[in-house]
Order: sequence, then structure tokens, then C-alpha cells
Amino acid sequence: MGTTSFMRKCMLTLAAVFYMSCTLWAQGIINGKVLNENGQPLPGATISLKGTRQRTVTDANGSFSIKAGAEDVLQISYIGYSPLETKAGSASTITLSPDGKNLSEVVVTAFGIKKEVKRIGYAVQEVKGEDLVKARDQNPISGLTGKVAGLSVGPSAELLRKPTVLLRGNEITLYVVDGIPISSDTWNISPDDIESYTILKGPTAASLYGSRAQYGAILITTKKGNKNRKGFTVEFNSTNSIDKGFLAFPRVQDEYGPGENALYAFGNGLGGGLNDADYDVWGPRFEGQMIPQWDGEYDPNTTYTTTFPGGYVYTGNIKPTPWVARGKDNLNRFLRAGFQSTNNISLSAAGDNYNMRFSLSHSYQQSIIPNMDLNITDFNMYGAYQPSKRLKIEANLNYNRQYTPNFPDVDYGPNSLIYNIAVWTGADWDVQSPLIKGEWQPGKVGIQNVFAEYQRYHNPWFMVNEWLRGHYKNDIYGYISGNYKINEHLNTTFRTQMTTYNLLRTEKMPFSAHPYSREGNLGDYREDSRNLFENNTEVLLNYNYQVKKFLNLSGLVGGNIRSFMYNSTFTSTDYMNVPNVYSFSNSLNPVQANSFASDMRVFSAYYALDASLSKYATISITGRVDKSSALPQNNSSYFYPSISLSSVISDYVQLPEIISFLKLRGSYATVHGDATSATVGLAPFSTISAFGNTPSGNSLYDYPLDYGNNYLSPYGGPDYSLAAAYSTSKPYNGQSAAYYSSNLYDPNIKTFNRVNYEEGFDIKFLQNRIGLSATAFQYIDGPRILQNPISSATGYNYYFLNALKTRKTGYEFSISGTPVKTRNGLNWDVLVNVSTFQDKYDELPPGQTVYNTFFKKGDRVDKFYSSAFVKTEDGQIIHDAAGKPLANPKAQFLGYLNADFQWSFYNRFSWKGFTFGFQFDGSVGGVTTDYMHNKTMRGGRNIETVEGLFGIARKSDNDHAGDPNYQGIYVGQGVVVSNGVSINYDGTTGAILNYKDLQFSPNTKVTQVQDYISKFYGINEANLMDKTFAKLREVTLSYDLPEKWLGRSFINKISLSLVGRNLIYFYKDKRFKDVDLDQYNYSTSGTGLQSPTTRRFGFNINVVF
Repeated sequence: MGTTSFMRKCMLTLAAVFYMSCTLWAQGIINGKVLNENGQPLPGATISLKGTRQRTVTDANGSFSIKAGAEDVLQISYIGYSPLETKAGSASTITLSPDGKNLSEVVVTAFGIKKEVKRIGYAVQEVKGEDLVKARDQNPISGLTGKVAGLSVGPSAELLRKPTVLLRGNEITLYVVDGIPISSDTWNISPDDIESYTILKGPTAASLYGSRAQYGAILITTKKGNKNRKGFTVEFNSTNSIDKGFLAFPRVQDEYGPGENALYAFGNGLGGGLNDADYDVWGPRFEGQMIPQWDGEYDPNTTYTTTFPGGYVYTGNIKPTPWVARGKDNLNRFLRAGFQSTNNISLSAAGDNYNMRFSLSHSYQQSIIPNMDLNITDFNMYGAYQPSKRLKIEANLNYNRQYTPNFPDVDYGPNSLIYNIAVWTGADWDVQSPLIKGEWQPGKVGIQNVFAEYQRYHNPWFMVNEWLRGHYKNDIYGYISGNYKINEHLNTTFRTQMTTYNLLRTEKMPFSAHPYSREGNLGDYREDSRNLFENNTEVLLNYNYQVKKFLNLSGLVGGNIRSFMYNSTFTSTDYMNVPNVYSFSNSLNPVQANSFASDMRVFSAYYALDASLSKYATISITGRVDKSSALPQNNSSYFYPSISLSSVISDYVQLPEIISFLKLRGSYATVHGDATSATVGLAPFSTISAFGNTPSGNSLYDYPLDYGNNYLSPYGGPDYSLAAAYSTSKPYNGQSAAYYSSNLYDPNIKTFNRVNYEEGFDIKFLQNRIGLSATAFQYIDGPRILQNPISSATGYNYYFLNALKTRKTGYEFSISGTPVKTRNGLNWDVLVNVSTFQDKYDELPPGQTVYNTFFKKGDRVDKFYSSAFVKTEDGQIIHDAAGKPLANPKAQFLGYLNADFQWSFYNRFSWKGFTFGFQFDGSVGGVTTDYMHNKTMRGGRNIETVEGLFGIARKSDNDHAGDPNYQGIYVGQGVVVSNGVSINYDGTTGAILNYKDLQFSPNTKVTQVQDYISKFYGINEANLMDKTFAKLREVTLSYDLPEKWLGRSFINKISLSLVGRNLIYFYKDKRFKDVDLDQYNYSTSGTGLQSPTTRRFGFNINVVF
């Protein structure tokens, strides 16, 4: 028995050892990778071994390693995706699907609070920052073009100008970065630091931010370092691109030179010759004939004679030279290729109780205009530390530096290059000739620039190299906050934040520069200094409690103190003693200065409450009270509430199988506000009189003193529009003067009131493969402030009161889908955005049936009335006895300024590391007038003046130049009144009252083409253009190198991209090729001068270590 027992024990021991060894062998290291539905890695996904506490997270490439047996079960989870369980032995590649049934993705809302999308009862859209940094626009906001329904971004072609950002037709002025309302010119944010954009549409979404968010807000969440990625991560991102090839470019003729009625001879460029000062381009045809020119030899002892085809004889002391087009295509040959380079490097680190990130970016933009560029350096620093389970401390600081010694002014005037090259000068000078490039007249360096004219126009090289406008701005914003968890349901947050900038702009105006307001030509030096500081200190108490199984309550109460300070000074010489010495001590006359300062304080209290009734519905209520120092003392506080409701129908109703998800939502909000302005210029405001001068006329005291509107800067302070105050005026006989406002204000006046209603639904089909989001909104604004004329016997001219209401209705649609999704990883994703709105007069002032001459109740606010032709009932233009078109004495309706709708269409194809994407977007409908077309046609520079019948007539006029008996050969198409009866117009509408008494016959009266065109295109109807356009906005081709190529190197990821932006521009009327309508997304009756817009080509490289 003993031997048997011993043997049994040995056998049992061997069996146990064998079993244990098998078990140990089975529990090896499992390696795998977690991907999303598009085959992209999901960093930070949680991998847990079921039934144990063992877990890990995926790295930047979505890879993980965990100790487990082949038959063990792994649980994989990731925010926004359905959790998955799988056996460890089959976990080499795991693909998660979006959790569309529960729609558990979250977005950032007011105060940085994250909410589940399904619990939000208003329209909100999120854009990932990574989607914008490849085919990037240098401006971080311009990249949002076409990405959000209802958001319209009008990018500017000009260096340093910010885009026009409209949400549902109103300009967005509030940008919130990590909860900080910042004063932004939109250049003080680095795109590489942006994690996501959240667009809060309308007052309901943004109500907790107060009156500044009356039209909505753009929330920007910055990158902060991923706590799921332990250790250090270094990321480098670089984008380099060139601007080459024009989309919109002035269409000019180089067949005729400067002058009037085909007559020209240079004398001194100041009127001493024949039509040689402040001229149009209606001069002689370039045929090699001998004409005195700007660079001809001057001989005071010799008189030269020039005879024109019609017999007119000119005599002067400049030797005639061949009249040829020396400067064909001057503008194109003056401009250069643009270049952009943006480089960013970031370092992030994370541990169990901390995370941090440091980022340094530099952006360089070389303008297409020579000697003009812009540098922007940005440093961002974030840190979070959790010393205990209850306390978390966060801090963020962003420093932005913008600097350029020279940036352009393209607004209409002699200090604009477009004005000088493309509008008012001809091809009689060559922009690349050594004399022109030398800038100065021989022997007069620093005193007199050399050019073809000296009264109004300037040598372009002189403008870009000598007439310099500098921009130097330091911008800082940041916060420090602490969050303390009182208990499981209650926590409190204290945060203080600030935004500040100091801006210095300079202008060095050399001798011989002669803008409109400075005819002395003795130069000037100017400094424009602006300083802003704003602090917001707030306390929040947050609550979240599951009251019952069917009821969850969450909410907050808080208070905020906003302190605002702004000051600016503008200082200028009054001409200079010595050329090129740019110092106030060099002023010929006493230095002139203007200053402005404002302070404001706003005390606020607010609350928000969300009540979720199980899976049925979520109701949200918010309210805010502000007391502002910018309002009259007896009416300085205002309250605005909001309420919203959302319900995910698919959570509790059995819907057809084709419907994966259905959510209904609706909201209501009321917003009031204070008297503030988003931007400020040199003096306080051009429309009011307070704390500074609001002068008029041409003198040094005028502003913007030849500065363009790009000299507006972020403000957000009081505009004093509700206060009657003393204002300074232009000095008289050396003595200062002041006057009191002639405006009288209703003591109970309110700045604005807006009521917002919004309804919508979100639906998804075919297991979330197709989605539709639709929103209808309505804004009721008013009673708005109305300026009413009153009897001067009262001592005032105008009385301001609330007396006008408007109603805006609109619709937004977003369609998203994945039409193709194959097993081998090929995916095709689509996003379509469409939006439209109309704004109408809802209530007119008491006692009025017609407002502002034209508008009746129910009329659209954007109805455009302007100068128009007098026409017959069948549309023929009526001409006067001289053969010129008649202009109606009253403005006529020409169309609607706003677009009928705006749209965008984005496609992305991905397959095995390759991603190809492109976006078309545009606008349909709406009208405006082409200012450039108006000026170049009337000035004789537009190519249409030498084409067709115009061209034939112009050649004849040239061949008879100077003939006093020549009447011209051009006959305007249309009719004349043939029975001698005068047209009788209605004094209000301009309608023809005696039309039945008029008899018409075809117009046969001949005229010279310059006279006809000057009259014809002086009528705005002739320059009316349809605003319909489309663009191929962006194209990207990216490739992510396979992980196996990188092996065990220290590089985790490499992504390479070829990118293009603004590649094709489609527009409706080919006559208006000089305008890029993309820049005029707002309601405007006319375009302005603009630099040519270009195509952009480049590449991007992203490396993660």
C-alpha cells in the first residue's frame, strides 16, 4: 500500500505541475490594435481583462499589449463608440463602431461644460481642429468655410485683414477659448493648438455668455495633453505653400493710354501739359506716334509741336517720343508669388494626476505684393494638477506676437496699389523699367518720387518700399482655475481669466506722397497705439444627481465680474522738416494728437438646470442677469432666459428598421444687451460723438487719415451711443473748439432685444450610415433704435427711440453619410451643408406705413434700391436729346442683397492609409454692384471699353481727336422721346406718371464713347452683378506611413499630405472677373477694391514622436 500511495502522490504532483505549466504558457502577451470604422487608430481606448482589474490603454497608433490567455475575454471601450467584447486570441485587429443608437458623443458648450449631444435642445455643430490644419488657411477661422451649416466665412485677400464671419446672417463677435471670451482679430489663435471648434448657433446656445453672444459664439477648445498617453509625446507639424495663379484679376486694356478724349501730352504731371494730371485712361491709342511723355527730355529753349489727328496742336518743352504700350500687364508683372510657411512643435506629458502641454508655432506669410509680409509667433502653455481626488488645478497661457514693417492698404485712394496700377494709370510706363524701379527722380532722392503723374498717383515701387505701414501687436490671454469636488454630486469652480493686447501701428509717409487729405507733399510720421485689458472672474457651483431611476438633475449657478479697460492715442506730425526722419521732433508744425479711453464693468449672475426624464426627454433652463456700466443708470440691468427641450424618440419608440436614430429638439431664448461695439478705429466711432472728435472734410484732423478699414481692431467696450456728450471739432484759427450733441435720447431707450425660436430634428438611417440634421429658426429683433428728425426749435435735430421690429426666419440642413464602406477598408464619407434665411420688417414706427422712403411692413430688409435707368414698359432704355441714357431721379429696386442660399459639399475617401478629400462650396442668388467695374469703365481702363461696338467707336474717336466738329459715332441702344413731351416723374417712387402721353422712336443720336460710357456706368444698374459663385475650396491627398515601416524607432507616426486651396472659381457673369465674391458674404450694396485672389498649392508633414 505504501508504494502504491507514494506512486499516486507522484502522479498527482506531476499532473499539477503539467497543468500549471500549461496555464502559464497560455497566459502570454496579447498584442493588438484598435481602429475606428474608417480604419484609423483610436488612441486612448481602454482594454480590460474581463473579471479582473487588469487594464491598459492604446497608444498614439491604437496599439496595445496585455497579459492574457487565448480564451480570456477582453473588453474594449472608447467614448462615442459601442463597447466590444472579444476573445484575446482573436484580438489582433479590433474595429469599433460609433455608438449611434445612444448618440453618446459629447460636445463642448458654454463655460467649457461637456454635454451629450442627445441631451442638447438647440443647434450646435462641432469641427475637429485636425480637419483644418492640412489644407489650412493661415487664418484659423477662415478654415471653417463650408464646414458648418449657417456659418458663412468671407476670407479676405488682404494681408492681416480678418475674415467676415456671419452666423445666420449676423456677424459673430464672440470667440471663447477654453472658456475665455477673448478680444480677437482671429489672428491671435494658432490652428495647431486647436482640438475642436464648437459653433453655438443663436442666443439659446450661447445665452450664458450674455449679450456678446446675441448672435451665437465660436468656442475653441485647445489641446491639453492626453492623460491616456503616459510619458512624453512630441509632435511636429509643418505646412508650406505658394500662391500662384489668379482667380479674380482686373480686366484692363493696354491699347489706349492716359488722357481725355484721345488727347494727352505730358507737361509736368500737375496739369502743365495736356490732360496730364489726375487723368482718366481715355487718351490716344498706342500707335507709335510722337507725343511728349513723362520721361521725355526737357529743354526750356526748345518748343516742340504735337499735332493730333483732328487737327489740335499742342506745344511744349518736352521732346516727343514714340507713344507705345511699354507697360502691358503692369499689375501682373508687379506682383509676385505668395508664400506661406507654418511650423509647430509641441511637447505634452501626462501622468496619473497631471497633464501638461507646451506648444510653439511660427507662421510666415509673404504677400503677393512686393516688400510686404507678416510674421506671427505663438506660444501656448497648459498645465493641470490633481493633488487629491477632490481638487484639480488648471492654468493656461497664450502669447501671440504679430509683426510686419509693412502691410498694404487697398481701399480706394492714392495710397492703394490697385487704385494706382489697375484703375487710373495706363500702359505708358513700364513697372519693371530701371527708372520706375529706382523710385526717385534723378537728383531728388528722398524728395520726389518719379512717375507718370504727380498730382494724384504714385510710383508703385515708391509705395511699397518707402510708404510703410507697420503693425506690431502683443496679445496675451489665459486663465487659472481650481475645481473642488465637495461630494459625489456637487463641485465648485473658481476661475479668473484675462485677455489683453497692446498694438502699435506706424505710418511713414515720405516726401512727395499725396493722399487725399494731405496735399502739401511734405511727408508725415504717425503712431497709433491701442491698449486693451479685460478680466473676468467667476465662481461656479455645479450639481449632478440621479434623483430616481427615471430622473437625473444637473445644473449650475454662478457669478461673474467683467472689468474692461481700453485706451488709445493717435499722434501725427504736421508735415516734416527733413525728409526720411520719422520722428515727432521733426514735425514742421505742432504735433497733432487724439486720444480715447473707456472703462466698463459688468456684474453677472446666471443659472442653468438640465432635467433628464429617463430615456424620454431632457429639458434645459438657463437665465442670466447683467448689470452694465455702459447703460443709462436707470436702465442698466437686463435679464435673458432660455429654455430648450430634446427627446430621442428612438430610445422609447419602436421605429422602422431603416431608422437607426431620431431626435426632436426645440428652444426659446430672449436676449438684451448693452451699448458696445465689437471694433474700434482711430477715433472712437464714426457714427457718434463722444470722448473724441468725429470730424469731416479734408484735413489732418480727419480720420481714418488715409488708413483703410483694416485699421479697425478688437474692442468690445462701450460705444456711448446712448449718451449725449461734448465732442471736439477741428481747430479754428489755431483755437480748439467743442460742441454739444444735437441728439436727444428717450430716457428709457434700450439698445436691442432679440427673441429666438428654434426647432429641429436629427435622424439617422441604415445603421447610422446616413444622417440628416434640420433646423428652423426665427429671430424677432426690436424694437430697434430709430433716429427720428425733430424740430430744431427744441435745440436738437434728432430724437432716438425704440420703434422698429424685424423678423428673421431661416433653415439649415446638414446631410452626412458613408455611401461606401467595404471590408478591405475603402470608405467614402460625405457631408452636405445648406442654409437660407430672410429678414423682414415686422413692425414699422408708430404712424408710419412706409419706412425710410421704400420699405413697408413685410418687406425684406435687404431690398436694394439704387440709381437705375429710365425704361419703357418693354425694358428699353430711354435716352435724352443728346443720346445719353436717362437716370431715374429716384432710386429703384434692383434686387435683394442677401443670397438665396449657401451650400457646401465635402467628400473624403480613405483606403489603407491613403485619404483623399475635396470640398466645393458657394452661394446662390443675391446682388451687389461692382465698384471696380464702375471705376474702370468710366475711367477708360476696363477691357470692355475696347471691345465690340465700344471698341469700334473708340477707334473712330481716336482718329478724330481734337476735331471740334466731330460728334462721335456711338449710338446707345434704346429709344428717345420723339414727340417732345417731357417725362413727368412721381416724386416718391420715380414712376413715369404721363407714360401714355409719350411717344418713342429708336435712338439715333451719335456721341463720343467716353461721354456715353461715363454716363451709362455712372448709373449703378449698369454695374449690378449676381452674387452666385462656387469654389473648389480645398483638396487634400494624405498618406499615413504604415506602423511596420517605422518598426521600433522612436517615431510613432508620419503623415504626408499634398494640399490645394481655392483652386477653381466659378462665377455667373464673366464681365465681373475683377471681383472674388467670396469676400462679400455679407449684405453690401457694393464691392470695393481688392487685391487679386490666388490659388494655393502646398504640402504638409506631421510627425509624432
